[in-house]
Amino acid sequence: MKIFYSLLTALLLVGALGCEPGQDAAEAETRTLPPLTSHADSVAMRLMEGHGGLAPWDAVHFLRFDFGFAPADGEKQVRARHLWDRRTGRYRLEWAGGTDTTYVALFDVSTPDSGRVYLDGTPLEGEAKKVRLQQAHQRFINDTYWLLAPLKVLDEGVTREYVDDSSDAATDVLHLAFQNVGLTPGDQYWLYVDKDTGRLRRWAYVLQGNPDAAPRSYDWAGYEEFPTAAGPVALATRKEGGTVTLYTDNLALTNEVDETLFAEPTPQL
Repeated sequence: MKIFYSLLTALLLVGALGCEPGQDAAEAETRTLPPLTSHADSVAMRLMEGHGGLAPWDAVHFLRFDFGFAPADGEKQVRARHLWDRRTGRYRLEWAGGTDTTYVALFDVSTPDSGRVYLDGTPLEGEAKKVRLQQAHQRFINDTYWLLAPLKVLDEGVTREYVDDSSDAATDVLHLAFQNVGLTPGDQYWLYVDKDTGRLRRWAYVLQGNPDAAPRSYDWAGYEEFPTAAGPVALATRKEGGTVTLYTDNLALTNEVDETLFAEPTPQL
């Protein structure tokens, strides 16, 4: 079990995966895509469109989801519950502090240090508050990217290379690297794009902290479509890695939520 939780900790630190998701939240109304100057860019565009594309994603006001995991022979466990106001950058994160305790972080994704953190409804202060706000912001970056990576391949700072030797009749492969963005810009990713649907079939990665390791891969599965005013957004709810399945589920893409959720200090999600 210690080995499994060590693996899970490593997975939770995958985090960066390119630009921070919050960097484009406040610019959702005006964000534009870069010029498509290569075959890799064209594949990246097809990948984005296979998951809905820019207009439907930018039409999403509130995003709600859970991030969890299950070992191959065990039950699913929810690690964090998320609610994101993409128009303003407001964020609510709930995660377990222990067997019977829960942290609630309320912050802005652009200025997380000015947020608030509660443990079972009691506000944290000083160093404890600082540490938990940093942890909450890291979870925001990590967990949302496990959900939204296909919609961020054309973000600023992401470099794309078409991997011809790995591509085949059914799949295009993109190699992603990063230029001074995210928490770990030295990470590298390989995205396997279904040529028929444009959806992400699988990704593999090598992390900045262990550059000589063999790539670890996860299949993206359990796709669901969510309607928006500009068309549907398609998102994968499971990432299957053999010994562990990661979940990005209990999804809701909506235009209305209870506003008290961005102020209530006790668990609500």
